[in-house]
Amino acid sequence: MGAETLVAVVVALVLTATTGLLWQERRARAATVRRLTADVRLLLDANAEHRLAESGPAGLADLAQAVNDLAGRRASAERDVAHAAASARTEIEQERNRLAALMADLTVAVVVCSPGGRIVLYNAAARALLADDPALGLGRSVFGIVDRGLVAHALDRATDGDVRGHVSTVLRDDRLLQVRLTPVRGADADISGFVLLLEDTGRLRARQRHEAQLRTLAEHTRASAGGIRAAVETLLDYPGMTAQEQAQFLTIVAEESARLGEQVQGWATAAAGTGDRDDLLADVRSEDLLVVLARQLERGAGAQVSLPDPPAMDQPWVRADSHALARSLEQLAGRLRDTCGVARVALSLSPVDGHARLELAWTGPALPAAGLEAWLDEPPAGGVAASSRQVVERHDAEVWTGASADGTAYVRLLLPVSQAGAGSAPAMTAASESRPEFYDFDLFDLPEQARSWQDRKLAELAYAVFDTETTGFHPDAGDEILSVGAVRVLHGRLLRQEVFERLVDPGRAVPAASTQVHGITDEMVRGQPVLEEVLPVFARFCDETVLVGHNVGFDLSFLRRAESRTGVRFTQPVLDTLLLDAALHPDHERHSLEAIADRFGLDVLGRHTALGDALLTGEVLVRMLALLQQRGITTLGQALEASRATQQARLDARLYGS
Repeated sequence: MGAETLVAVVVALVLTATTGLLWQERRARAATVRRLTADVRLLLDANAEHRLAESGPAGLADLAQAVNDLAGRRASAERDVAHAAASARTEIEQERNRLAALMADLTVAVVVCSPGGRIVLYNAAARALLADDPALGLGRSVFGIVDRGLVAHALDRATDGDVRGHVSTVLRDDRLLQVRLTPVRGADADISGFVLLLEDTGRLRARQRHEAQLRTLAEHTRASAGGIRAAVETLLDYPGMTAQEQAQFLTIVAEESARLGEQVQGWATAAAGTGDRDDLLADVRSEDLLVVLARQLERGAGAQVSLPDPPAMDQPWVRADSHALARSLEQLAGRLRDTCGVARVALSLSPVDGHARLELAWTGPALPAAGLEAWLDEPPAGGVAASSRQVVERHDAEVWTGASADGTAYVRLLLPVSQAGAGSAPAMTAASESRPEFYDFDLFDLPEQARSWQDRKLAELAYAVFDTETTGFHPDAGDEILSVGAVRVLHGRLLRQEVFERLVDPGRAVPAASTQVHGITDEMVRGQPVLEEVLPVFARFCDETVLVGHNVGFDLSFLRRAESRTGVRFTQPVLDTLLLDAALHPDHERHSLEAIADRFGLDVLGRHTALGDALLTGEVLVRMLALLQQRGITTLGQALEASRATQQARLDARLYGS
């Protein structure tokens, strides 16, 4: 090989190496630029606290630092603007809060609707009356609750000039509901919506019986009082009558007085059982209930009361009528003082097998069974208050007396525990292995009835964001759903008050490895509704919404496997936040729910519970909708197409390592 040839080869090699290095550098720079661009969009549209990684080529690192400085100034300016806006909105917010408080405290169920029948407002009484029916929810059609014809008839009457509210009765779940519909008119007198007031006619009948009892008592009292008055006036007007005549009139007074007492006591007994016994029960913290009871015992019975100090951390919330319990225990403390000489008592409350055990304890002899019965049947103070036995029955409580080996005697009541704030499954804080990615191309094959969704704006849609927990990863191998959790998203808002959460009896043992992930045990699901009962209710919750999940192909594989035996088929469109994130951030390697939440600055709480994951996915979706809008992805069809392309790219990468 000649010198010229050797030089040419060396030059060619140098040029090739240089070109390769330049190409690699250019590719790395392009990837860094794409990542910086994606991070800037994330910062602008989803998480103002996100900051760019100040790494890479010198020029780009300097650019990232400059963007971070600019983001800091922008955040400071936005805080100033937000503070000024918040100050300006204070009065309006106060009025809104007053309205919300008024609505929340109303005992009548109220549902406010748009002219087309979409629910725009409802209160807690409505949710309680309808027993958490999934058909009740913001943006849902009220015609899932009341008949369309009833509403149309009432609005037609209003249009014709009838200004009265239309009252009707509807049958719902074997209950008769009285519905009063009142139209809402705008400034131009046109109907701009309507208000529904709903009430259970069972309670109405109880109220009517109560009022009838009052009228009967008044009539009988008037008659008895008249007889007593006439007898007394006769005795006073004729002092010279014989002793036999006086005895006759005194007998009349005694008989009418006894009859009057019987009537009052009969009315009091009937009144104590009138209406729903749960009406007087309210959620109360254990420590608050103990303080109320202790004060009543000290004030009313003169007892010296000791309480647990400090309160136990695991004390439950209790469903209780604190006033009635306090008056009842006051009578018990008085009986212990008078019959047993007990002056000091100890109050405590602890969880026992899903109930709350209230204990009144003292040092001394135990209260005999006869004494317990005498206390329960002791006439209530004040004439019309409930007896202790009626208080116990109202709480569906159990009561017993006994003594411990250390000489401590006690009376115990087993009270119902409130479900307020209680979840169906414990939140798992330990890191657990996430489920594998599932690829389901049926996700994008919309059935005919769902094709009309394609052109609808993402910002205008309602979403049901859901998750499931299962016995394992393989529905075809016999794994089953253990729990379903979901939350609604409407108009870019996560509706935390509109959630769905159910445990499911899988009809098989829960593997220990699965329990370590989600915390659900055999004991927790034993006796719970089976999937054939849960899925129809969940389908109602999801009606007229787009289904959303993270790695949703996994959940759909279980739902589709169950179609034949449950008869429930979900035909609406489905979005996957995993695929949407891959479309929004293609240069990020990790698209797990934790990784996305970290990029969006979200707290990760309650992971690996169905409702906890659904809530976190819902928060992610809300932020993604803003990012999709900025990318020009504004319709459901565009979002599905972006997801389809992403799924194919991720599947290709898995199969071919590209």
